[in-house]
Amino acid sequence: MIHLDAAGEVTGEWATLVDPERDLGPEHVHGITAAHVRDAPRFTDIAGTLAALLHGRVVAAHNLPFDARFISYEFGRLGIDRALDHRHGVCTMSWAAHFLPGDPRTLAHCCAAAGIPLNGRHEALLDARAAAGLLRHYMRRAGPVPPWRRLFDLVPPARTPEPPGTAARWLRRGVPAEPPPP
Repeated sequence: MIHLDAAGEVTGEWATLVDPERDLGPEHVHGITAAHVRDAPRFTDIAGTLAALLHGRVVAAHNLPFDARFISYEFGRLGIDRALDHRHGVCTMSWAAHFLPGDPRTLAHCCAAAGIPLNGRHEALLDARAAAGLLRHYMRRAGPVPPWRRLFDLVPPARTPEPPGTAARWLRRGVPAEPPPP
């Protein structure tokens, strides 16, 4: 997760591997093995941290509907109605048709078209940095009033009760676990 301010400047980063408590899926695509998630927190362990990081933000991602479904499903498993509605966020893949020449769709193609480095592939923090770079590129091209400006009016003004799981250590692939922020 990358936090950006209204000017598109990075104000914070957060990432962790998560033990999905099920089959990891296509390891050949994402490169995450069972050994990588052996000591990773479960979603329930990070749900509170994630909720706090998402609160008051317009969510953006490359292929946002895909990511929003996973996050909504995981909150739903905890009995928390905190669905992320992709229509209330910015999908850098969808906006590529408007802001990038040609017809790029993949994160790699969009980054190449926008001149944004993509150092690595399918590691969450690296992909998030690349998507943040795309969003900054779109913001510059959009001018002072981006076409998704209305989304800021949809952000909830008050905090809702937070789920548990705010003290999980963070675990990135190949990096020792980090303590949560103070």
